Amino acid sequence: MNGQKFQQVVQHAINLLQREMLPAFTYHNMDHTLEVVRACNRLAALEKIDEESRHLLLIAAYFHDTGLTTITSTDADTFNAGRAVHEERAVQIVRNILPTYGLKTEEIETIARLIMATKRDHIPVDVLEKIIADADISPIGQATSSFMRSNEALLRELRSFGMQIKNEEWYENQKEFIETCVYHTSAARDLFDKNRLLNMVAIQSRMKTPKTQ
Repeated sequence: MNGQKFQQVVQHAINLLQREMLPAFTYHNMDHTLEVVRACNRLAALEKIDEESRHLLLIAAYFHDTGLTTITSTDADTFNAGRAVHEERAVQIVRNILPTYGLKTEEIETIARLIMATKRDHIPVDVLEKIIADADISPIGQATSSFMRSNEALLRELRSFGMQIKNEEWYENQKEFIETCVYHTSAARDLFDKNRLLNMVAIQSRMKTPKTQ
């Protein structure tokens, strides 16, 4: 894939996210997408991924949350139904859009497979799936100040879509999530595991002194 084609495809994803994503998505927005893209790029370099595979990986990263653009209401039921299948909807989007940019069927199917690798509880089967899965949860391995900002943005997002979540419940769930998260690549473990453990401690401190509702 040449550089021009790659840039055109990436710009399509950016335009879609900027134009169609509801403002209520305070976490799953352009900032998160770019964070996942940066993490994919960094991990791909460390894992010595070839350029062609890296392009497909990055396209998947740019498109991985585009299925959320199909959620057009902040109604809780609509949100929950859409969130449960947003990776599948993102796959539909790339299968509809990417042929117009001249991508081959096998390239599109690789991108689709990598998008599905970001689905919760998916077990990655190769290094590209491992990289994008690791990149999607890279925010929990960032410096604590950055992690807490993104964590609070996610809580605001869920509440914006009608989720009734108390602070103590949130911090308990987040502690369990961070504690059980496993990075699949050695590069991600080297980059993110230390901060992941520090952030679990930060969450535990919030559990002891929860903020006012």
